[in-house]
Amino acid sequence: MRDVQTFPIVLRELTVLRVVDLNTGMRRVTLGGEQLRAFHKDGLDLPELRTEGFDDHVKFFFPEPGAAAPILPRQNISSLDWPGERPNAKDYTPRRYDPVAGEIDFDFVRHPHGSASAWAESAQPGRPAWIAGPKMSHSHPAGADWLLILGDETALPAIGRWLEEMPEGARAVAFIEVGDDSHRQDLPTRADATITWLSRKGAPAGTSDLLVRAVRGMAWLPGTVFAWAAGEARTLKAIRRHLTLDRRVPRHQLDITGYWRFSGAEDETHERLHTLTEIAPGLAVRAAVTLGLVDLIHRGIGTLDALTAELDADAGVLGALLAYLAELEVVAVDAAGIHTLTPVGEELAEDDHSAEEYDLNGIRARLDLSLTGLAHAVRTGRPPAPPTTLPADARMPVEETALWIAPGVLKEFDWAGAGTVTAGGNGAGSVVNALVKAYPSLRVRIAAPPSALGALRERVLDPGVLPRVELVPSTRPVGGETVLLSHVTGWLPDEDAVQVLAEIGRESGTVVLVEELRSDENALEHLRLACTFGGGLRTAAEMAGLIARAALQVRKSRDIGWGHRLWVLEP
Repeated sequence: MRDVQTFPIVLRELTVLRVVDLNTGMRRVTLGGEQLRAFHKDGLDLPELRTEGFDDHVKFFFPEPGAAAPILPRQNISSLDWPGERPNAKDYTPRRYDPVAGEIDFDFVRHPHGSASAWAESAQPGRPAWIAGPKMSHSHPAGADWLLILGDETALPAIGRWLEEMPEGARAVAFIEVGDDSHRQDLPTRADATITWLSRKGAPAGTSDLLVRAVRGMAWLPGTVFAWAAGEARTLKAIRRHLTLDRRVPRHQLDITGYWRFSGAEDETHERLHTLTEIAPGLAVRAAVTLGLVDLIHRGIGTLDALTAELDADAGVLGALLAYLAELEVVAVDAAGIHTLTPVGEELAEDDHSAEEYDLNGIRARLDLSLTGLAHAVRTGRPPAPPTTLPADARMPVEETALWIAPGVLKEFDWAGAGTVTAGGNGAGSVVNALVKAYPSLRVRIAAPPSALGALRERVLDPGVLPRVELVPSTRPVGGETVLLSHVTGWLPDEDAVQVLAEIGRESGTVVLVEELRSDENALEHLRLACTFGGGLRTAAEMAGLIARAALQVRKSRDIGWGHRLWVLEP
């Protein structure tokens, strides 16, 4: 229900302009500086800051205790390179951005702990500050009849900005938890909004159930709801459970984000090694997700007989799996034989990404399971078996990656003069999504197998973009003045990659090729592709060799960030 835009990540050095205490619970720090605008540094042309969404976030970099300046990442083309020592960085939402005045506001919760709070308490005009981002913005939800907004004080900057920017007449119900009644703020809005403040009356943050009690007791409005909640991660679990199980709100109408959580101690060395080498727990948990077992227990179906009937399963094997999951402390079973989820199991059930990440039928699991042939691939350079047949949505993880490189793809080619563009490969949908928005008059089509086109239609292309893109059932993206190829060669052995590039080059005009280059940072992805397809990520020199063997000429070659490069090729 929310469109997404991605931006290059830029590290900016700014200056504190003003510091104002909104109340005893919140301090506002206003930053400014020339680097809010487009600027040139270290040979890079870096764009102006953009923040389009109410819940955008930037990384703030803070000095370690006793240090004068923070550890900072290095600027890349459209992303950041992190040094060996991890910077002390935390995410904050821009409360207000005025590009004309050159000002951006950030609100800090006032408390006696942490480097961020300490920095905000000592901030004074003239002091330097470093931020990076936002890297993406989500739009106001489309298609909702009303909005449910829930959050503690850490979510207050996003909630305040959303109410202020909300379209006139939008209907919203907001519950905001704060530490004390004196921490309330005036939140102007043009929306038809009901705002309820919930005070912990001095109790520590993360220790109350005020928000979940409020949403359980509210009068539910008719129509389609979009629910947004943010705050301490553990306190949000009950809210998610109530909305999904009791209110039956579909997941695509939920946006629930843990802004902070209590942290635990690090594992000891032996436990760390044990965790790294264990195989069975991951397979058992993934099997439970794939079967739908976790969701059934989450819905209250708890006996072995009932679960066996629901799954049409073998009772003996299912019973053993449940016993092992209990040993792993994913489920618990009482004296009456009723299975329930532990906190780990609840996290699994309530994580929006669990099905995609852990389902054994999904692309991520298929690629991970291919690593059982890693020793063979290392010895021979080939997968242990012919390439695996993958489901239609196998391209989804690459489509997510392509969100970040899309701005670079748009920048490094003259799309206005491209004529008709035919796109293909993995990640092409996300790039086309951005391309059509930037060039509304451009004729664009995507060529892919029918099942892949269905995944793009349902999960990648925005509703406003879809009518302007022709979806062509085809195994090869040929035809048109310009062909855009995204993430093609990594899924092919060398000889197949050369053949594909040569055929497309012969039948097209200009070929814009986008690929991820191999580095130490993406070694695991290279191993997955090598073990599954016999291909893998290539270095820049190896890609140059493939292009030359395909008899294509390189008109242009540019790094576009996130470890990716764009080539403009001609026959």
